[in-house]
Amino acid sequence: MVPGLNTLGAAEIARRIAAGETSAEAVMEACIARITERDLEIGAFIEFDADRALASARAADRSETAGPLHGVPFAIKDIIDTVDFATGWGSPIYEGHQPPRNASCVEQFQRAGAIAVGKTVTTEFAYFHPGVTANPHNRDHTPGGSSSGSAASVADRMVPLAFGSQTAASLIRPAAYCGVLGYKASHGAFDLQGVMGLAPSLDTLGLLAREVEDLVLARSVLCGRSDRVPPDFDETPPRIALMRGPHWWDGSIEMRDVCQRALDHFAARSADVGELTHPEVFDRLTEHQATVMAFEAARSRIFEYSRYRDRISPQFCDLVETGLAVTRDMYLNALAERSRAMRQLETLFLDVDVILAPSAPGEAPEGLSATGDPLYSRGWTLLQVPCVSIPAGRGPKGLPLSVQAVGPLGNDDRLLAAVAWMHRQLREFI
Repeated sequence: MVPGLNTLGAAEIARRIAAGETSAEAVMEACIARITERDLEIGAFIEFDADRALASARAADRSETAGPLHGVPFAIKDIIDTVDFATGWGSPIYEGHQPPRNASCVEQFQRAGAIAVGKTVTTEFAYFHPGVTANPHNRDHTPGGSSSGSAASVADRMVPLAFGSQTAASLIRPAAYCGVLGYKASHGAFDLQGVMGLAPSLDTLGLLAREVEDLVLARSVLCGRSDRVPPDFDETPPRIALMRGPHWWDGSIEMRDVCQRALDHFAARSADVGELTHPEVFDRLTEHQATVMAFEAARSRIFEYSRYRDRISPQFCDLVETGLAVTRDMYLNALAERSRAMRQLETLFLDVDVILAPSAPGEAPEGLSATGDPLYSRGWTLLQVPCVSIPAGRGPKGLPLSVQAVGPLGNDDRLLAAVAWMHRQLREFI
């Protein structure tokens, strides 16, 4: 085993394997060693098969076909179907359930040469009731959710890349709490066949990684193209505007401080920065997101609520019951308000490339009985725009802080290019 291979990013691993500088087997051995050493404490994986992963890595080394993710280990949130692992959706109802097929995203990764290491812990039905995962920076604190295990596994350098999903804050918040990059794609950007649905108007596939180039590489695979979009902000920095938003004063002082200091740091690096006042229609986006999510979740999970209520957490029962009480007129009004807000947001992006916003209320809260407040992602998720949580130092308790970069709907490539520039600057900043 070569020490340190588990700390590399996915793109760097692929490059080294292609150049013959290392092997898929050596990389996998390093990741397995890290998981074996740490996962009893962190609890990132619900299912992990070292023998299968190592055998797949050896087969990759014997293969003459090398895709863009050849030999790269990755982890899969346990709401995503896999033919080689059970998929339990974080619920005792489906514990041990074996899907007959891979989700489209898993199959695309494997066709590109990536190797699945295992399934990561999710909250129940990707909602609020947490699993066993702890924050790798301090095991007394939550890793966030619902992509808990995926964020923790990447943060603890067990794998370089992991699938997650978001319906409220399930990628951005755990990425922020664990200090890694979390990318929520534009709604509809990636195929969701084989991914458990909760609220179709909101459900979005995404990724956790430590390097922006890994997000770009993974996106190219999921979009079915061979090219990687080159960074286009190397010579002219992006135009970045801070939007404090309607919940600015609901977060911690360190959250407000890190957003302002990040903006000042970007300005010092020649970026065109400013501030945007949020439109009045944004004031109730959080409420509208909760309405849409409850209405749709109550219908998508009505079978489990009707037949297995005694095996569902009180939190999820409350969500379904809230959703059943939402009238169709209330639901349609929330969607209409979303459309109005989306039109206004589109005009704001005429003058800026990136909106800078809080990604979480602050450092990860203490305790594992909850996953933290989704307040700072609900509105952006409702608006269906691409978002990336970017690590930005640490708070007074020594836990990660992050900022959120938001881009125009459907313009994920340009957002990731801007995030690559921002991430480089914030690495100096921290």
